[in-house]
Amino acid sequence: MAILTFLHKRRFYEARLPHLVFIDGLYAGTMRGDTMQMQLPTGRYKVRVQFGGRIPLGRSGRSIDLSVSSTCDDVEVKKAATLCFHDRERLWNLLFDLDLVVWVVSLFVPLTRIYKIVSDVFFAVWLVRLVVIRKRYYKMTVCETAGQPI
Repeated sequence: MAILTFLHKRRFYEARLPHLVFIDGLYAGTMRGDTMQMQLPTGRYKVRVQFGGRIPLGRSGRSIDLSVSSTCDDVEVKKAATLCFHDRERLWNLLFDLDLVVWVVSLFVPLTRIYKIVSDVFFAVWLVRLVVIRKRYYKMTVCETAGQPI
């Protein structure tokens, strides 16, 4: 048996959100913190990490999928392996933080309408991008393949 460790690299101010873990398409567990370990037989696996869910649209059973995920197709587990993942939104998060600061300033100091237009366009572009990349939202890498798991 080998140990596969999942490590979510996040910044200190980002919330700890639960992530669903799938091994070869089957649900393997829920990652509630920043790390999760599981024992697997040695071999190669297709691993998917997913956050989010669905919003039901009434009793018809239809829903809107809001999940973001990423898949690593070929994870080789010998003795121990660590799979690290983080979101691809680092630049967008920085831009949103700056936009938030300017928005707070705009509560006390009147800004031009140009700021409002630029901010709204920026948000619309981010939303379209998120929908386009949502199945590869996280960047996953095998951080450590030998030694003791974290």
